[in-house]
Amino acid sequence: MIYQNKLLIYTFWILLLALSPPLLGRPSTDVVYFQNGDRWTCEIKKLEKGYFIVGLSYVDGDVQIDWTNVARIESSQMFVLRDSSGNVYVGQLSMRPDKQAGGDFQIKTGGTTADVPKSRVASIEQTEPSFWHDLHGGLGLGFSYTKGNNQTQYNLDANLAYLRQLWTATVQLQSSFNGSLSAPSNLRNDLSSYAVRTLNRRNYLVLALSDFLRSDEQQLQLRSTVGGAGGKLLKNSERSRLLVLGGVVWTREQYLPAGTTPTFNSAEAVTGLKMEYFRFKTTNYAASVLIYPSLTDPGRLRVDANGSIKYELIHNLYINFSLYLNYDSRPPRPTANSDYGASSSISYSF
Repeated sequence: MIYQNKLLIYTFWILLLALSPPLLGRPSTDVVYFQNGDRWTCEIKKLEKGYFIVGLSYVDGDVQIDWTNVARIESSQMFVLRDSSGNVYVGQLSMRPDKQAGGDFQIKTGGTTADVPKSRVASIEQTEPSFWHDLHGGLGLGFSYTKGNNQTQYNLDANLAYLRQLWTATVQLQSSFNGSLSAPSNLRNDLSSYAVRTLNRRNYLVLALSDFLRSDEQQLQLRSTVGGAGGKLLKNSERSRLLVLGGVVWTREQYLPAGTTPTFNSAEAVTGLKMEYFRFKTTNYAASVLIYPSLTDPGRLRVDANGSIKYELIHNLYINFSLYLNYDSRPPRPTANSDYGASSSISYSF
């Protein structure tokens, strides 16, 4: 019950933030120069997933531009720029006027200037002192009902991220339910979070992670996993990212029905990878695999895997297809070794 109440609280705040009205933007005083000689005065929003996103005062909504068509940009606003080597720069953004599209970005902070080749720019983000301006997230929902056997199904995927210069915090809730008159109901809730600190050299980072899982299929009332890890971005560009990580976690497991079985505690290693690939104006792919070899119960192995395909229908509105796999080679009590499923939903991102 305590776990379910916590999930409701997290869900409430995630939904509230996801559905809140957009914040006021910056002045539209930035300038973008294109390869064909065109020039736009606009608000530069960000470079992400191969999109260079800007806002125009006379256009409803943002405009997504192919990054390769941008020749240079000028702005007096503050931005966070990350390059493919993991270096992070904060300052005013411009490009050398005497070079072609492969020329250098200039990041001006106070009296210093740093140069970054355009070909090595991985992302650009606005930065502000305001807490709310650096929040990003999304909400996905799917639902079905069948009268014949009174079957109800739903799935929810909500996420929230807070982005700063050298660190990122994210929380994600995945929830699914399947119930009917002819079969037992099946509830699955998975609440995970990460806090990532970039070391600002060669794409190395450290992270704290946690995961709280309820799975009726595996008779898990609650599996709590907390720990830390180190990682490295093997690939980091405007089109793709590949992260490998390794560390140690502590796991505490309580099984259903509540109060009838003892609590199981164990130490585990964790290793895995996370991959993202983006295609301009089409499809985004994401996949992650985490493997947990037990340190206190040698021979036991757990695997958590997730995958998704997201296609943009209209601006900020997506159709999602996702799947998950949770595997335990040797549960501490006789239950199902695995739980897996797939779902589709419509989602909104901000």
